Amino acid sequence: MSSHHRCCGDHQFDQRSHCCCFEPLSPKPLNASCCASSSSNYRGIDASSTNCMPGERPCGRGACFNPTTEGCCENPTSLQGKRYLRHQTCCDGIPCPYNVARCGSQVYNPDINICCAGQLSHRVLGKNLCCGTTPYGVVDRGVLCCNQTLHRGVEAGHQCSPGGHLYLPSRDMVCESRVHLNDPGKHCCGEQTYNPQDEICCNGHKHRRLGNMSCCGGKGYSPSSSQMKCCAGTLYDLQIQEDAQCCGNVLMEAGSTCCSAPGIDLLYPTQPGFTCCGHRYPNSSLWSCCAGVLHPRTERNTTSMNMIPGPRLLPLGDLKTEDLCYTEVLLGTVETVSMKMNERSVVMVNAVSLLASHGNVSALPSPLYHTLPDHCSSPELVPGNTYIWVKTGFVSDLSDHSSPLHSILSRC
Repeated sequence: MSSHHRCCGDHQFDQRSHCCCFEPLSPKPLNASCCASSSSNYRGIDASSTNCMPGERPCGRGACFNPTTEGCCENPTSLQGKRYLRHQTCCDGIPCPYNVARCGSQVYNPDINICCAGQLSHRVLGKNLCCGTTPYGVVDRGVLCCNQTLHRGVEAGHQCSPGGHLYLPSRDMVCESRVHLNDPGKHCCGEQTYNPQDEICCNGHKHRRLGNMSCCGGKGYSPSSSQMKCCAGTLYDLQIQEDAQCCGNVLMEAGSTCCSAPGIDLLYPTQPGFTCCGHRYPNSSLWSCCAGVLHPRTERNTTSMNMIPGPRLLPLGDLKTEDLCYTEVLLGTVETVSMKMNERSVVMVNAVSLLASHGNVSALPSPLYHTLPDHCSSPELVPGNTYIWVKTGFVSDLSDHSSPLHSILSRC
């Protein structure tokens, strides 16, 4: 527009009344705060005044660079630019020498210094490794680096534990963050040691072993006891409610209903005319349910096929002993699920037939094809999860059990 105008990004400005401010690149009046800063008082660069070759870009004033092979060092004070090769870096607006590197905000010569975790040290022959901020050499005697801590005066044979603790395998045992003297027959239980002959370890807590004890979370209990109930890792005293069942990790009270879906269990006050649909508890006169999915009813009736009771999904601990131990049950991992007319077709692998009271376990053909008579009334099944099927109409998901077969047999 005039000889006083310069470019500022995509705009031009009169440098007698405005300046070009960065972030974002735009003209501002000279009394603007960004114009007062020397680093931001950018008076404008006219790209047309720099005769760059095709494919090159301006680099400050009077310089060009090829962005594919070069970089640009632009001095924020003088706005002069210098180009450099890609394997170099910028040092305060000028290309660094070839033997210069950066350690945090400092520039250093790697032939003279070594940078360890942002801290510079004088380079010593052979000490070319870092342990935290300390340089050391692999041939140094009596030195061992554990979890970025350098130990000196270490005797031969010492090692670093996974947690970074120094120990001697022939003398010590490491339990999480603690080092213990080896005690024959002892094992780790959290940070403590325990004797598996006399004690049981539950989630890092040890308990005295009494009879056929099992773990419930961090507590030990006897599954055969009628006084205790384990609900998903939470142990309850059943002195009042001896026949109570679990809903997830909650002990159900009388007059309540548990509705379950994969990964979620919800407790509802029991109401007439309501029924579970997965983890929901809808009014069955208003909603129909098919395989855990709700559908609004077009007619208010409760005689739809999906009201036929199907297998119930229960925790293993809620299955009755006579159903689990004295009838033949099916155990297997679901591979795929599909519909076959109104039936549910299930393909299982690693399937076994089990009659626990007689100790009979038989491997079944793999894959095994299993059919549930009504798709809509059957619980949702997750491929990859392991289930137990009881002929009396119950299904239990054993995917969170490390050994499903052991979990069943220990109940019987």
